[in-house]
Amino acid sequence: MNRIRLLHRDTLSCEPILRRTPGGELLCVAQCGDVREPAPGNRVYVFHSQDEGESWTRPVSIYPEDGQAVYATEVMVLDNVIHAFLTLHNGSFLNWKCVDMISRDDGYNWENAGEPPHLSSFAFVRGMIRRSDGGIVIPYQYYPISPQDNDRLIAEKKKVWNSNIDHVESGVLISEDDGSHYERFSGVRIAIKGDTGRNWAWTEPTIAELSDGRLAMLLRVCGTGCLWRSESANGGKTWSEAVRTDIPNPSNKPKLISLDDGRIALIHTPNPKTGFKNRNPLNVWISDDDLKTFRVKLDVTDFPGCYCYPDGIYENGSLLFTIEYNRHDILFIEQEVR
Repeated sequence: MNRIRLLHRDTLSCEPILRRTPGGELLCVAQCGDVREPAPGNRVYVFHSQDEGESWTRPVSIYPEDGQAVYATEVMVLDNVIHAFLTLHNGSFLNWKCVDMISRDDGYNWENAGEPPHLSSFAFVRGMIRRSDGGIVIPYQYYPISPQDNDRLIAEKKKVWNSNIDHVESGVLISEDDGSHYERFSGVRIAIKGDTGRNWAWTEPTIAELSDGRLAMLLRVCGTGCLWRSESANGGKTWSEAVRTDIPNPSNKPKLISLDDGRIALIHTPNPKTGFKNRNPLNVWISDDDLKTFRVKLDVTDFPGCYCYPDGIYENGSLLFTIEYNRHDILFIEQEVR
């Protein structure tokens, strides 16, 4: 079964993230506003559904208006608290700060909890998983841009990708005490230019635990036409060098979601032709052998257009996720994976 509903349409819609609230509602957090991304008018809004995605509330901003552009990169539900990890910037991803906005009432009211642990600036927090031993692992991507380089780019009216840095760090935050404390582990570096990079790298790491306890990380590496993979044999503390996979990718965010029977689902757009216009078709691939192969490949839709940035959850035999379509529409999708 496949169910697709229009959640919202805007002048811009970008990276919608779907989660189940502690109270049982569906919650979507997404960047909207302005006509492009990044731009000074970008804002982050929250939407609720009380009827399993059939209808959604009107958008409500979760960050106070202060003139900064706002972007959401991860939504985490932990101990009845919802965390929305935001990036604040000047409209060009400069003066880039990271904020953890939290809600204790299912996403209706939000408060600023300060910086995410160990990641105060120039970082995107990505999708959290909980290991089978209870440990929390949160991937991130970090750009080592100095204050001097930031100021130079602003003075020259340039954007963050005009920086001189040579790599992006894709690492993880790990908590062994249910989120009370975190350690940062630097993970794998992807070159900004060279064999694994084309001018800039939005790595957007997604991780899953394998059957023997290893962790696998898939990475978007722009311009290479495929996803890349790194592994950790010690719960995320160290990671192997990233290597090419045979999974096609047009430079689009992938999403790994573990199913309750040990299989792993990959939501993505398996197209080796790079570029925004090639983010089609939208597929769900399912692996029963720790991501070595994908025996099940489900076509969600190949309707013309660009499907970008899927993110969601697995419940009761179905993937529930949201995705942006053509940078304007947010779609809610239920895909059966029995």
